[in-house]
Amino acid sequence: KIYSNSWSVIKKNKKNIFKYKKTLIPIKTKFIKSNALISNLCLSIKVALDLGVKKKTIIKTIPKIKFEGRVQYLNKGKLKKLLYNKEKLLIDGCHSQESAKNLNDYLKTIKEPVYGIWGMQKNKLPEKFIKIFRNTFEKLITINIKDEPNGIKAKNLKKIAKKFGLIAEESSGIENALKKISNKEKKTIVIFGSLYLVGQVLSKN
Repeated sequence: KIYSNSWSVIKKNKKNIFKYKKTLIPIKTKFIKSNALISNLCLSIKVALDLGVKKKTIIKTIPKIKFEGRVQYLNKGKLKKLLYNKEKLLIDGCHSQESAKNLNDYLKTIKEPVYGIWGMQKNKLPEKFIKIFRNTFEKLITINIKDEPNGIKAKNLKKIAKKFGLIAEESSGIENALKKISNKEKKTIVIFGSLYLVGQVLSKN
């Protein structure tokens, strides 16, 4: 049995460090942005230590670890090429209230304007989900998740978004949504709300 309070993440000179008893492991990563995903990484570190993986091996491995589709920047690819140089493209497959809070906390650390592209499944709780982002996005584009019968229609997502005061419009798909937002101004565009959607984005990119 592993209890999450048996280890911790401490900060030293603004850097995260995994601490378990007398073991200290620096968390050097360019890919893992959010605190919740750092916590997931720390669980992996604890399991690795329990399995006898050497500390120096863990330290070498951490910078290579990515959580695909979770607070992940796309720095190249076909979709990224549709944008201007000053525009960043971020994806997150979050679809629960807890994961929405995690993404929103990270987006609040971004200084430039943030725009959203949102798609979601019917078996989630879209109202409680999008409510968390009420004061985050400059604008929200809602889209259908292609070939996903359980996806919520873009027009319905737009109604839900507007209910909570978000500026929203619908789009026919990922590429069209990016075109509606993209211009020469500096910004971050985040595609979120479904692992199915994020999977399609990764495939297209």
